[in-house]
Amino acid sequence: MANLQQPQAETLSEEECWRYLESAYIGRLAVINRAVPEIFPVNFVPVDRTILFRTAPGAKLNALLTSTPVAFETDGLSAYSTEVWSVVVKGIPGQVPDGEAPIDLADPDREPWLPGPKDHLIRITPTEVSGRRFRVHSRTRWWPPLDFSSDWT
Repeated sequence: MANLQQPQAETLSEEECWRYLESAYIGRLAVINRAVPEIFPVNFVPVDRTILFRTAPGAKLNALLTSTPVAFETDGLSAYSTEVWSVVVKGIPGQVPDGEAPIDLADPDREPWLPGPKDHLIRITPTEVSGRRFRVHSRTRWWPPLDFSSDWT
């Protein structure tokens, strides 16, 4: 039986976490919707040590408007796919009132995966920011993900 060494995870400082957050634009938002956990992909922008994103009416917005704490996660990999990182932001969501948006999130580089109007700007105010980084050895075991889209036609 092969001796598989576990990669040593490095805990990121809060500063490092925010630098990684600033380098990403797609994350996953975990909410509690009527006592059921749900996860949604969102494109986001970190602004003034908060996370901002737009959303449309529906289950995600309904869960966010309860002000129940949420978790937000994004991750990435180094240019040569030898190191991966993950950052988690836990916090309190709130709707940003009209006219108080600190930035325009209509940047074409931040185009949402699901088109359509996203009229509600949400801010996550962090209560905790944490992250990890570690080396990976066998890239073929975890990247790239399989794409079955040709089967969906």
